[in-house]
Amino acid sequence: MFDVLITGGRIMNGSGAPWFRADVGILDGKIAAVGDLKGTDARWQIDAQDRAVSPGFIDMHSHSDFNLLVNRRAESKIRQGVTTEVIGQCGNSAAYASKRQLDELRNEWGEDVADLTWSNMAEYMELLEEGGLAVNCATLIGQGNIRRCAVGERDRAPTPEESAEMQSMLEEALQAGAFGMSTGLIYPPGVYSETAELVRLARVLGDYNAIYFTHLRDEGSGHSTSLKEAVEIGREGECQIQVSHLKVVGEDNWGRAGCALEILEDARRGGIPVFADQYPYVATATGLTASLPAWAHDGGRDEMLARLRDAGQRNRMKEEMRTRGQWDRLLISRVAGRENRQYEGMTVADIASDRGMEPEDAVFDLLLEEGGMVGSVRFAMDEEDVRTIMQSPLVMVGSDGSALSPRGPLGKGKPHPRSYGTFPRVLGKYAREAGVLSMEEAVAKMTSRPAMALGLWDRGLLLPGCWADIVIFAPDRVRDQATFTEPHQFPRGIDMAMVNGTVVLDGDEQGDALPGRVLRRE
Repeated sequence: MFDVLITGGRIMNGSGAPWFRADVGILDGKIAAVGDLKGTDARWQIDAQDRAVSPGFIDMHSHSDFNLLVNRRAESKIRQGVTTEVIGQCGNSAAYASKRQLDELRNEWGEDVADLTWSNMAEYMELLEEGGLAVNCATLIGQGNIRRCAVGERDRAPTPEESAEMQSMLEEALQAGAFGMSTGLIYPPGVYSETAELVRLARVLGDYNAIYFTHLRDEGSGHSTSLKEAVEIGREGECQIQVSHLKVVGEDNWGRAGCALEILEDARRGGIPVFADQYPYVATATGLTASLPAWAHDGGRDEMLARLRDAGQRNRMKEEMRTRGQWDRLLISRVAGRENRQYEGMTVADIASDRGMEPEDAVFDLLLEEGGMVGSVRFAMDEEDVRTIMQSPLVMVGSDGSALSPRGPLGKGKPHPRSYGTFPRVLGKYAREAGVLSMEEAVAKMTSRPAMALGLWDRGLLLPGCWADIVIFAPDRVRDQATFTEPHQFPRGIDMAMVNGTVVLDGDEQGDALPGRVLRRE
């Protein structure tokens, strides 16, 4: 007798092969059988007639590290069919979080995180496990975190002793089960890291058969050089490379997606295992502080804010930032306080007009007023480049978003809609409507491709022996509904989600089950 029997569905088994009709039997949290299972007994039978049955989606690039401690139901991800998240991205992880990061979380979320304490990766993993999760999590260690611990926020190379300390922390995280290390090479302190420093860390990754995830140093005019740097780091470190949110930014660079893919393909022809992930939107999202020059961040946030108060340094920043322009394409998505809440959803150009000042000054003043805690969304990519990248077999799906909820502390502001819509958007807009790729290929990019890249050999496919992370969706209805003006909207067409054999989402109802696990790299 099965615990659960799913009957009559269109099986999209994650391999990319055309769908076929079959039943799926689940026992003890795993897939026990796939085939014609008519007449078989089960404690619960689910009729999936005319709907697709696929492996649960794996979000290859997520920033839910802290959010999962506030709301363990991971609502905006479960509603997309995401059953596994890869967290600790862009050089920033919860493990080795700074005291300032934790103080800011407690200040924002109060009692929800007041009693939470951890330091290293092992302690963070234990904390996730103890409270339960709706999704599985694979963790990364942020290079920015370990550099901050060893070197601080300064723009300088680490000493030999500091390099050894960073390598030791990385080893500690990998021994705890982290799947790799991430870099955010546009963010301090990662932006201060030279290639040689990253190669030393990559060699540790290679020793542990772990992965180098990288937010490139430049996704615009220096895109090719930055990609080649990532490949070189992987080659020297003898480790696998995952290029985060592959894109080409800036109108002057539109049309160069093919060049970026060619660099990855050349690397693979040369024996370098490199992959990438992508979110299906033409807008980026990050903190507004990323608009400032790298030198402005030297020494940390307090010194950055002090520079914004200094007229001379402010003018220097303004001159450098004027060449970027396009303030009418930069939206403010969230502010920390209440006084500037009216600016959420407005462009910097509109805010500058409202305040009667130049756009750069509006950026500086807003950052000062909000203590540097301002989120932003920038419309910077070309739709054709998005589609070109999406069609590459080397590219998987990753939201670059976080687990959010329309209610409570995670429902604030106007965040990028990717946190609610990435996976249904690929299935609905790009597979069903635009035909950029087949529905089966889209599912493969969300399931078996990331599972194999991560070495999760018992996930990502609907095969006997695999864990029963399963999504049932309606191919004719699935679609994102979140927008840039109204982002806190769940998608439609995701009818059921199971995690490790337990139903977490049934129709429009998400229960309180928390069957997710913290996955550890062997």
